[in-house]
Amino acid sequence: MTAPGIYPIELKSYELDHRGEMPLWVVFRFLQEAAELNAVELGFDTETMLKQALTWMLVRLQLRVGEVPSGRTIVRAESWPSGVESRFAMRDFRLYQEGAAGPFAVATSAWLLIDINRKRPVTVANILKGDHLIHQEHMIADPFPQINPSGRPDFETAFRIRRSDLDMNDHVNNTHYVEWLSEAVPETIWRGWSVVALDIEYKRAVQFGETVNISTYAVDSATYVHRMTGSSGSGDIVLARTVWKKR
Repeated sequence: MTAPGIYPIELKSYELDHRGEMPLWVVFRFLQEAAELNAVELGFDTETMLKQALTWMLVRLQLRVGEVPSGRTIVRAESWPSGVESRFAMRDFRLYQEGAAGPFAVATSAWLLIDINRKRPVTVANILKGDHLIHQEHMIADPFPQINPSGRPDFETAFRIRRSDLDMNDHVNNTHYVEWLSEAVPETIWRGWSVVALDIEYKRAVQFGETVNISTYAVDSATYVHRMTGSSGSGDIVLARTVWKKR
């Protein structure tokens, strides 16, 4: 592969937020869609891997967002496998507004390929061959931040997992965690600010019936860290950092 996969994806009116703009969780969905479309082209998409008792698990993602689209429009999504680092398959992204020269969002992510029966990672280099990879600087070169919130949270909320939250692996789909993060800040932040940076680390999967509790800690007036735990008490589910900009 010598060039990123390029995919036009329609932003629909029912996906817009209260400002008529593309919200964070829809940006994240478009990344997921671009990743899957590119994996289909290269022959290691989710459905193909499941036939081999393997599945992809997103471990970390860093996203930076500028001025997002508003109204119905076409977004050009680009995604490509960008390397193999230790056990991780790396994947990068760019999202463009129709006709724009530069992207409004960029992301870098790390994935594991899991043996479903053994519940252990397998060697991704056996799947990702040299001609699949585009070796260039990652869209986000910053190291993933240490996220270790402590003390009394500034904001708390909870979500009970529904059947509609589950994916083909019978676990909560990655996108729903980002939807919940957008709910896990004070109303004044949600109404008057926009997310410009997201760093998210997935620690374990959760299933139907569990309740996810989110504790949010203010680092400063624009930065929050989030810890998701579950009613089963089996450790952290997600750790994340969001950075917001006043509109």
